[in-house]
Amino acid sequence: MICDKLYECCENDGFTCENKGRCIVYNDFRKNAVCEEKKKRYNIVNDKNCRIALFHVDGGMIYGEANEHKCDFMYIIYDSDNPTAVFVELKGSDISHAVQQLKETISRYGTGLKRRICARIVCSSVPRLHNDPIVKNLKKELMKHYNGNLIIFEKNRDENYSDI
Repeated sequence: MICDKLYECCENDGFTCENKGRCIVYNDFRKNAVCEEKKKRYNIVNDKNCRIALFHVDGGMIYGEANEHKCDFMYIIYDSDNPTAVFVELKGSDISHAVQQLKETISRYGTGLKRRICARIVCSSVPRLHNDPIVKNLKKELMKHYNGNLIIFEKNRDENYSDI
């Protein structure tokens, strides 16, 4: 199943979705907005005290769809000055596959979110990717269409929201 209620969930705090328990990990003002999977961890330090929702994409918003490429998590940051979504893939070492998962998830949900979109990959090791066309294309697309960025981190990472 692929959730088609994401926009209602993101824009209406009172929206009740039958799939809510599967999709939404949390939706509050926590200081450390952490997602983790298979010993990989990404944390948005909520230094602007915004409401942050974490959605489980793979196995939550999109489940039972083996042929769909999807990232692991998506943050929605309710910042009135700069509404933001951060798509996250927690990966071993296959960066090309991680980029494909992010691209397809952003393609499915990005435009309707009406917010700046950033992407993060947390992996075991970061190969030299300066000239990799797949990575360069996603970076360009995020900047051009969503005023966002792509950053690839090695291991676990804490990132201040104000730096995103």
